[in-house]
Amino acid sequence: MLDGPDEDDPDAPESVFSEKSPHEPDEFDPDSLGPEIPEAPSAPDGSAASDTAALFWKLVIVFNVALLALSVGPMFIYFEGNTDLGLRIFLVGVIAFAYGTFRYVRFRRSREGSDEDDGDGDATVADATDDPSTDHNG
Repeated sequence: MLDGPDEDDPDAPESVFSEKSPHEPDEFDPDSLGPEIPEAPSAPDGSAASDTAALFWKLVIVFNVALLALSVGPMFIYFEGNTDLGLRIFLVGVIAFAYGTFRYVRFRRSREGSDEDDGDGDATVADATDDPSTDHNG
């Protein structure tokens, strides 16, 4: 028998495989295999997270279009010699990139503005770290 003693046979001789540590529980508990998984904090109304996720995916698409147009436009000009179409595609990329950057910067400013307006005093941490005369070493 390679896999250990026969647990059903009470007359089986004791072996190394049948020895139990005094610290080993009688029955295996799979929930005891590590630390508990913390739950992620949720937004009070849940709409802020969905709005942020929607804007994120919208900007992913906008920046992908911008990257595609910024790279394909010059290829049309160089390889095909079609300057008019290549410039139009390139300009679409520039406009898409500018729009995506504008929306991202506006989102960041609105988030920073809402953090400062909380009034709990936690938003002043960024102001304290901007001062180079502050000694953080002790």
